[in-house]
Amino acid sequence: MRARRAGAGALLAALWLVGCASVPPPDAWITGAAVTRQPVALPAPVVFEAALLRWDSDGAPPTVLARQRLDDAGAPPYALRLAYRQAQIEPGARYRVRASVSTDEQRLLATERDVPVLLDPGLRRADVLLARVPPLAATAQATVALRQTWWRLVDIVDAPGAVGAPAAHAQPAHLLLHAGEARLSGSGGCNRLAGRYQLDGARLRFIGLSASLKLCLDGGLAEAAFFERLPKVASYRQRGRMLELRASDGTPLLRLQAEERGLAPLPPAAQISQ
Repeated sequence: MRARRAGAGALLAALWLVGCASVPPPDAWITGAAVTRQPVALPAPVVFEAALLRWDSDGAPPTVLARQRLDDAGAPPYALRLAYRQAQIEPGARYRVRASVSTDEQRLLATERDVPVLLDPGLRRADVLLARVPPLAATAQATVALRQTWWRLVDIVDAPGAVGAPAAHAQPAHLLLHAGEARLSGSGGCNRLAGRYQLDGARLRFIGLSASLKLCLDGGLAEAAFFERLPKVASYRQRGRMLELRASDGTPLLRLQAEERGLAPLPPAAQISQ
């Protein structure tokens, strides 16, 4: 039964790719298993999703090279099979696998951190550990994780139109909360940002913030407003692919949107077969 579900998920991914006439078919695969430390009871039906991401060294959003989706996946473990094209592999980039299990309403299980993978022909295997997503009001409507997501700044609250295009050769204003080491990185649209964060349930604080000192003619006011508000953040709330950072009294300060390049999420099997 598990093998059939895995095969169906891989077939859906392959059909989705082949359906795009401009995209050559995959010629390499990452296999493995997604497991939990202990047996878990899940409501039915649930969807298992996995992705292979490429993180480039320039601070850009990750590029999704492969996706897998298993509808009505049942309980773990799940067979992992991610089909990708070797031509997309670039020297110096980092490659990671992530996975999650969800219902229509919320995420139930997820990898707590992305799993590094080596794409040498003899090392194309990734086993990932799924953990329960804490049942928080702040993340009950989230469709992506808070950490290891490239969050692009889209709104400085009460400053309409303040977020513009980045300076030449700079990444858009964004935040990335790294898992495991409570470190953050990002950009204001001109200068690079670094620091640490403290996360406790729905409470979130940014500490030890520092930025490079480059003068940019474009976006300076927006960057200053962004950097000025970050130390005031005390909590957060997610909805879909949006993140709202709030002050200690609950006032919204900043809004960001999850961004990635490459393959879009796979639709349900019923939509593919239509």
